[in-house]
Amino acid sequence: MELTAFAPFFLVLLVLAMRSPLHWLAATGFACFLQGASPFMLHAGGRLAGMAPAYLLTAIGICHYARLRMETHRQPVPREWWAPPVFLVAFTLLGVLGALLLPRVFAGAAHAVASRGSLNSLLLVPVAPGGTNIIQAFYLLLNLLLFTCASAVVAARAEGLRWALRGVSAGLVCACLLGLYQLLAFHAGLPWPAEIVNSNTGVGQFPDQMAGGIKRITATFWEPSLLGYNFVGSLGIFLLGGLGIRAGLLALGVLLLSTSSLGYFGLLALVALWMLFDDGNARIKGRVALALGAVVAAFLVADQVLLDGMVLRELVLNKAESSSGLGRGAADRMALQTFLESGGLGVGVGTTRASSFIATLLATTGIVGVVCFLGFALTLIAACRRAGTREARALGLGLSGFLIVWIIAIPDVVQALFWFVAGVAAGHVRRLPQPRAVTSGEVAWNAS
Repeated sequence: MELTAFAPFFLVLLVLAMRSPLHWLAATGFACFLQGASPFMLHAGGRLAGMAPAYLLTAIGICHYARLRMETHRQPVPREWWAPPVFLVAFTLLGVLGALLLPRVFAGAAHAVASRGSLNSLLLVPVAPGGTNIIQAFYLLLNLLLFTCASAVVAARAEGLRWALRGVSAGLVCACLLGLYQLLAFHAGLPWPAEIVNSNTGVGQFPDQMAGGIKRITATFWEPSLLGYNFVGSLGIFLLGGLGIRAGLLALGVLLLSTSSLGYFGLLALVALWMLFDDGNARIKGRVALALGAVVAAFLVADQVLLDGMVLRELVLNKAESSSGLGRGAADRMALQTFLESGGLGVGVGTTRASSFIATLLATTGIVGVVCFLGFALTLIAACRRAGTREARALGLGLSGFLIVWIIAIPDVVQALFWFVAGVAAGHVRRLPQPRAVTSGEVAWNAS
């Protein structure tokens, strides 16, 4: 094992997370944005492997969760088993068992794009079991544990939601500031601390990526598209949800500068969803919409004046006809072929990946896996909408943002921020008083 330059920073997060369940929420929420970093690298199977800080802190969350269970022993636990966690447990079990069994069932009988390497290869190979199946099954379990720990702490502690949102907000601002510095460093010839921010060298990271002559922003993430994924969900919480408008406007500016076309499309779809179906405070909604429109308008003017409209033209209007857009579409079609060759069962998590999450799920977990995941996500978002609090509504918007971008063009299930926010949302809904069932006697009394 080799320690990286990020290790001292992770040690600070680790010490903070150990102090209390509330400190763990804040530290983990912050760490969710440090996707490209890892405090150590392992030599495993002939290659380097690291782990994102948020997943490493899950071990501390499990300890806090066990302590909370001991404290609440023989006390009723509010809504511990309801639709979202039931669907999530089913999805996890299906994914883990499928990762172990399906590659062996369909070995040589079905074909899939290799899960490791570039999607642009578009080469179908016979299905075969491998180490990636085990790794992805392990991350499925980590996702479930991260969700469960966050949900339990927020449900058990009155201040849990505030601490969790404080950590997520701090992580978002940190990612924004590093993203702005990355742009400044490129034009000013300043160093980029890749040995810290991109210390997880076991995964493909592209901090030097360009779009023509424009520097693309990756900030603390592997690539611009993943910045777009995490920022769109965060904008749902803080800007559209109104829980942190200043942090949301900062994130909006960085997202627009990032040249993440996936982020642009995801934000557009989320704003449309918000305008059509959200029933929040009309005055706050109008102010946020005005601020959002002003920032976007300023960006479009700057694009026309400084770049002759290249960002709008190449990364938005003509994105579907680009080599990247065509390659992503072809990858999804090949995933559909894998799904059909497996008879709708999938060939196991970790065997293949497509461009979008739904296509990847169909090819790996089959139709049942898609139903379980969508059952989890949609019932949780619906519960947030029904809860009636401002915080629940904002968390539901954030989860909707993540889901939209996932469906468009993010294939990986390893997205710590989504699972953490989902756990926080579930815990918040669990804390709210549930409507009491009305008995037939009360109905008769009220009628009389």
